[in-house]
Amino acid sequence: MVVIVTEGKSDIEFFEEFLKELDISRERYEFKNFEGKDNIFKLNYSIYNEIEKELDIIDKLLIVVDADDSKDSSPIRGYKATEDQLKELITNLDFKIDIDYFIFHNGDKESGYLESYLLSVLDDEQKVCIEEFKKCYRYNLSDKFVFNTFYKQKKYPFDFSHQNFNELKEKLINLFE
Repeated sequence: MVVIVTEGKSDIEFFEEFLKELDISRERYEFKNFEGKDNIFKLNYSIYNEIEKELDIIDKLLIVVDADDSKDSSPIRGYKATEDQLKELITNLDFKIDIDYFIFHNGDKESGYLESYLLSVLDDEQKVCIEEFKKCYRYNLSDKFVFNTFYKQKKYPFDFSHQNFNELKEKLINLFE
């Protein structure tokens, strides 16, 4: 079995759709919702104890987090800082199974969220429309706000064959081999 560690419910919803698209049976994986990025980096977080007790039935672990914005005050923000901390976490967990990670980013591997990752696969016309709206809107709109306002209700109107999904698709296919 593969365990997918996520920050929260939105990640799980996305992965359920994506894994269904890849035709990977639901019986082959389980999610662990850490209810926030910071909890994933706490070695003593209770869910890691659950995972450790189940290592005899777990083949692989995938940790999925947002890059977030490096300008945020938390030390584990931005792609590079997140990647460095993930590598350290994997070493410190010392689970005797394969562990991999995926960081949601906005395309430049500097910052980003699940929502900016999903918005990156929209067609050019939709992207222009969003940018024009952001310019004329009085307040700064985050990708999370844009996604939740304009796209979430459509239940992932995304083309999973888009090239921006290739890295994640390859990682998941390898994970389930």
